[in-house]
Amino acid sequence: MFDTIIICPVFNECSTLGTFMSRLSRSTGADILFVDDGSTDESTEIIESNAERIGGRVHLICHPTRKGYGAALISGFQAALQHGYERVISLDTDLQHRPEDIHSFEKALEHREVVLGTRYSDTCRISGIPRSRYLINRYISGMLRRDFSVCFSDPFCGFRGYRRSFLRRINLCEQSYGICLELLLEIIRTGTEYGEIPVDMIYLDDTRKFMDGLDDPLKRLDYYRGVIRRSMGNTEERRVAVHR
Repeated sequence: MFDTIIICPVFNECSTLGTFMSRLSRSTGADILFVDDGSTDESTEIIESNAERIGGRVHLICHPTRKGYGAALISGFQAALQHGYERVISLDTDLQHRPEDIHSFEKALEHREVVLGTRYSDTCRISGIPRSRYLINRYISGMLRRDFSVCFSDPFCGFRGYRRSFLRRINLCEQSYGICLELLLEIIRTGTEYGEIPVDMIYLDDTRKFMDGLDDPLKRLDYYRGVIRRSMGNTEERRVAVHR
């Protein structure tokens, strides 16, 4: 059984992938899994041409067409379980997450089944957060605290770590950005112990838009509320077990 794999969802990230992979190669010796979610640029070619620079083994899954951020993570989780990895760490390739922080997640996973990155910590550097994202994040965090008496300080940070035992117990169905929130709801449902560690808040491109029709903040907020409602009342047949 292998120890750790890093899952990196990719969609049209050719402008950052080279730098990301270079920093990644200096930050970890773990195996890497890139999940290309139907990119239409040269992302796949960049991954393949830079693979030899990575210390661990590099794997690549390619969706023939774009399915969504959540679908890319689910593909990564399923592959990690299939190949026997004990620890799984997810982070984005657009340089909004620091590959240099991977070691902190590996260490924290020695004591917790789930480790969540949080950009809302006294020790974090805050850099140019868009107002609508801040307000939605705070609203959903408050909603979870009110409805479930659980405090997640950053519901939408995608820099996270999971142990195999947690991934084998959960069910996921969100194909888009709501998977970050759905994973928190699975923590609640399964009564899983989790920890949070600080990561920097980095926004490099204020013009970058949400996909899947979610760039409008009100539509995005309504979608996130729907994720919570569906999770609370979902039937088993409407969900997808990660380990299948």
